[in-house]
Amino acid sequence: AAVVYEAPHATDAALYPAQCRYLKPRWRELPDRLLDLGFCGRWWVLGARLRDYDINEEEFRSLPPRLRQLRPEQLRSHL
Repeated sequence: AAVVYEAPHATDAALYPAQCRYLKPRWRELPDRLLDLGFCGRWWVLGARLRDYDINEEEFRSLPPRLRQLRPEQLRSHL
């Protein structure tokens, strides 16, 4: 399992807010700083956000219904 979260400062920053233990983020603030969760070789939030990221639905609305969907056997990949 892996967690990616946003930190306010780099760990090696010499700034006072980065070094003062009273100004460090609390555990209860973690849900607001959470960027992604990784588990079993998969990033869950990133995977959901990047699903069909390059599809413009408006561009395909004028197509007939049979052309709006692709079946798995229609997909081709050349390596």
